[in-house]
Amino acid sequence: MLEELPTTSFILRCATQDDITTIDYLDSFSASPTRDIHRAIEQYFGSIDPSTHQHTIIYLAEFEGTAVAKAEFMLPSSDLSEPIGYVKRVIVHPNWRGRGLARLLMQHIITQAHNTYHLAAVDLYVWEENQAAIRLYEQMGFQLRHRERYYRLPLSPE
Repeated sequence: MLEELPTTSFILRCATQDDITTIDYLDSFSASPTRDIHRAIEQYFGSIDPSTHQHTIIYLAEFEGTAVAKAEFMLPSSDLSEPIGYVKRVIVHPNWRGRGLARLLMQHIITQAHNTYHLAAVDLYVWEENQAAIRLYEQMGFQLRHRERYYRLPLSPE
């Protein structure tokens, strides 16, 4: 684990289909209880019908050519009167946590949401045990709107 902050800047970029393996790798470090729910990541890079689906942009934070963090930003359909973006799957590789990468990604998303996409707001959900993320989001001005409970009914095989 690195103990000093790097002297080189991080690069933020949009992911492409070539990054699917890297995105899956970074997702493996999520502590979310829903992280194992399968998703077809390829759909994010394919043709998405804007009348029925939200478009997702995946941002990667790289250091010296290696992706060390990511965040996904869902854009709403353009026909909404008050369009609201949605942030999900903000993940930083464990060796790179505590260096401001989640904040860097979130600041980039907020800037894009405001300046490029002209959104009314940005929403996100956070697992209630992820105290570091909650602190970050509250420091950035996010306000708690409501709490939800996540239930699961385990079904045993017959």
